[in-house]
Formats: sequence, C-alpha cells, structure tokens
Amino acid sequence: MANRKKTVRHARYDRIFMAGLLVLIFLIIGISGCVRSIRRNKNTGSGEDTEVERITITNQTVDADAEKNYPKVSVETEKMHTGHLILVNQAFPCRMTEQDIQFVTIKSILDSKNLSVKPYTAADWEVGLDRVAALAMDDWFETFSQTTGIHDLRMIGGYKPEATDPDFHTGRTLTVGVFPETGSSYAYRPEGDYAWLAEHAAEYGFVLRYPEGKEAFFDEDITERRSATFRYVGLAPAAYMTKRGICLEEFLQEIRQYSVSNMLVVTCGNESYGMYYVPADLNSETTSFAVPSNQSSYDISGNNADGFIITIYQP
Repeated sequence: MANRKKTVRHARYDRIFMAGLLVLIFLIIGISGCVRSIRRNKNTGSGEDTEVERITITNQTVDADAEKNYPKVSVETEKMHTGHLILVNQAFPCRMTEQDIQFVTIKSILDSKNLSVKPYTAADWEVGLDRVAALAMDDWFETFSQTTGIHDLRMIGGYKPEATDPDFHTGRTLTVGVFPETGSSYAYRPEGDYAWLAEHAAEYGFVLRYPEGKEAFFDEDITERRSATFRYVGLAPAAYMTKRGICLEEFLQEIRQYSVSNMLVVTCGNESYGMYYVPADLNSETTSFAVPSNQSSYDISGNNADGFIITIYQP
C-alpha cells in the first residue's frame, strides 16, 4: 500500500514537472516571438503606436485684451521670399540669394564623421542642401542606417539653381537613390525595410514633396522620382502635414486661417508648437506682427507670395 502511494506521488510530481516544463517552453517561445516582433517593428517602423499617431492637433485662442499686450516684432517684407516654407513653382519662382541659402555639401558632413563605413553616400562633391536641411537629413539617414543596418542610401539630388524642377532651387529639396553593392541602382521606394525612411521623415522635418493623389496642386511636368523626392519644411509643419495627409500647397492654404489670437497647435511627444499666418505689409519695407509674450523662441518663414508663417516653440 505504501509503495502504491509512493508511486502515485511520484506520478503526480512527474505530471507537475512536465506541466511546468511545458509552461516554461511556451514562455520562451512567446518571449522569443515578442523580441522578434519588437525587432521587426523597430526595423520597419510598422509598430502600432507610431509617431504620426502620437501627433495631436488643437488650437489656442486668446482674447483681444491679451493680444494687445503682446510684444511686436518686425521683419523685412522682402523676407517673405525666404525660409523653409516658401512655395516655389512656375507661378512663384525662387527669389532666394546665395546668402539666404547657407549651402553645405553632403560629402563634407560625411567626411567630418571619420567613419570606416558611411551610413549613406552622396552622388558627388557638388550635391548639398541648405545647412539646416542638410544636418536634419544627415540625422535622418544615419538613424535609418543604424536602425535597419542598411548603408546603401544615396542622396542623388539637392540644391541646383538650374534644375528643371524649381523646388530644387530652394536648397531644401532632395532626391534619394538606392545603390546596393550587388544589383542595379534605382530611385528610392518606400518598400520593406526602406519604408522606415518615409514613415519617419516628419520626425526630422521632411515631407514627401509630391505625394500621390495631390496632382492638382503640382506643375504638369512633375512626374519623375515622386516617391524619392522629399522637402524640408521644419518639424511642426511636417508633423501637421503628415498627420493631415496634405501636401505643402494645402498646408499653406490652411495656415492662413490661423492668427496669433487663434494659433494652430501641434504636439509631437513632449514638444508643442504654435503656428500662425501673418500677411505681409506690401506697402512698407517692414512687416510687424505680434508674438505671445511668454515666448522667446520662434521661427519665421515666408510663403513666397504674400506673407509669413510663424512657428512658436512652446515651453
């Protein structure tokens, strides 16, 4: 009888042990799957909670009395033809000078890194951008390389005063190519691991310049390399345009309804920005506008037509 009890007890322990072993195996498989999923989401930018989903859009209004106490700032009216948000096309040619475009070559940025393996390459010594756009692009491309392990992106087009597409006259527009060690090169397409670049463009101030479905806003000859052409517009405008699914032309129309007393507010993570439009004083050499009294950091960009877009960096 004692032997039977002992046998039953051993069998029970064996079953408990086997059950525990199975649970452990399932846990290991589950954890491994989670790790693979996290790595896959990190590499492809396809996680459920994306940066775009975390962007919120609101507006901020103040009463007339509060606005009266805001300090005034002046800018040369002619500056409405400069900045990250100017619209350049056949109707509105680029009027920026070399002084307005602080040009730097991409190779000079790459060479300053002194790396044995470059995170990306540039077509030649001449290709480059306005300094602000170039540094943002460098951060964007390098993060792509670190995240995916891919090093074959190449900037094949940048600032070019004689370019057929006048948007390249701004120093803020670039074209991306893929140059693998084996196989043929081609213009960038947001596919597979390469989708990360397009999905995270707004986090670095870039938007797709000629997105599909917006043909009514573009010149008729804008047909080539559309999936590979990006424009630097700044963090807040890029976040808003990406969240709303609109192009630069549409943004410049929509921002006109906002003023310092009714600002458009874009929040990206822990950062908030206020944006509004100021019409240029075409009868004066300077244009004056109000800035919220509690703000000391802001950016001014012309729209190349009739006014300015002010971006406030909110505390």
